[in-house]
Amino acid sequence: MTRALVVDDEPDERALLATHLRRAGCEVVEAVDAERALETDLSTVDVAFVDLRLPGIDGWELIEVLRERRPGLPVVVTSVLDAVDYPRAEAVVTKPFSRVDVEAALRTALGDEGGEP
Repeated sequence: MTRALVVDDEPDERALLATHLRRAGCEVVEAVDAERALETDLSTVDVAFVDLRLPGIDGWELIEVLRERRPGLPVVVTSVLDAVDYPRAEAVVTKPFSRVDVEAALRTALGDEGGEP
């Protein structure tokens, strides 16, 4: 089973994203900020969904740290910001998002664009 880390400080956004990922067959670990996300055992995570606008350590810095601590971890950026400002990521989910958007980003991030997540 795919294990997804979801980092978003907005409870409704985090819950909706987690629900879509669970329905796609993922086990979900939720974090309200970057600091809590970094307390996660990253060796058990298969993909990270990271909001860019986080309190404290922002999403850009979190993604850098994730890449340092867990090279090769697929990252999906979730944001309302203009996509030209996004850091490098395997996939993007712009807000507001739908179940279809989340599932497509999951498949892309995991390198399985044509199959099941």
